[in-house]
Amino acid sequence: MKKPDPLVNAEFRRVAQAIRERIRDGTYQPGQRLPAAPALAEELDSNRSAVERAVRIVAAEGLLTTRQGSGAYVSRIIATITRDGTARYQKARREEAAGPDGVPARGAFEAELRRMGLVPRNMPSVRREVPPPHVAEILGVDAGQVSVVVRDRRMYAAPADAPPGDLGTPVQIATTYIPLDIAGGTVLEDHDTGAGGMISRLAEMGHAQVRITEKIKARTPTPEEAEFLSLDLDNRVYQITHIAWTAEERAVEVTVHILPASLWELSYGWEIEKG
Repeated sequence: MKKPDPLVNAEFRRVAQAIRERIRDGTYQPGQRLPAAPALAEELDSNRSAVERAVRIVAAEGLLTTRQGSGAYVSRIIATITRDGTARYQKARREEAAGPDGVPARGAFEAELRRMGLVPRNMPSVRREVPPPHVAEILGVDAGQVSVVVRDRRMYAAPADAPPGDLGTPVQIATTYIPLDIAGGTVLEDHDTGAGGMISRLAEMGHAQVRITEKIKARTPTPEEAEFLSLDLDNRVYQITHIAWTAEERAVEVTVHILPASLWELSYGWEIEKG
């Protein structure tokens, strides 16, 4: 078996590091198209093979996006978005002021982005449907008939000064299932659920969430997920299955979040019992 050439490995790694540095020092600006492989190879005193391999590596890290037939572009979001799995469910954090106008955030996602100088853009879809069997079991609803309201969101992040028509960068897919006997005919079937989002509305309706469980796994994206999130099929996503419970031990929400691993950091904290 032919052994790998250490010089070849060293070269594409050198080129990858050079691209990273040029992104981080502003030589390559967010959204900018990188020079074509031959020109970039000349610019970095390298060769086309090393450049193409380096671009794939940096794209897998989330610093670049690649478009078939168009080339490689610097990602519009370079900083990592932190999803605080503890604080995001606190009422004060969900409803904190979203900007200079003092208008409260529409839920935890908006509050998280606003702290980074970004604004959310959403493409929501709300419908009633037959739930997947595992969701029906968790929610205690009928798996054989329409028994849930589904809030399906394609979520983007854009710079705070972006014009309204600029969706920004796709950063998350979130699909929420709520029992139809709770959500049917309420504001939870509206696209905009108001300040504090769905959690606040459930609390006002007598279904305050007092406990959550989340299961997290890393996997490759499905073709549909990869297309929306501008990922290669060999990239990784976090799949977070979030379940919310009331004091009566009823599950009132199941949400499946799909997040590009290169864009997101997951943070959790707990109090430790003394003794």
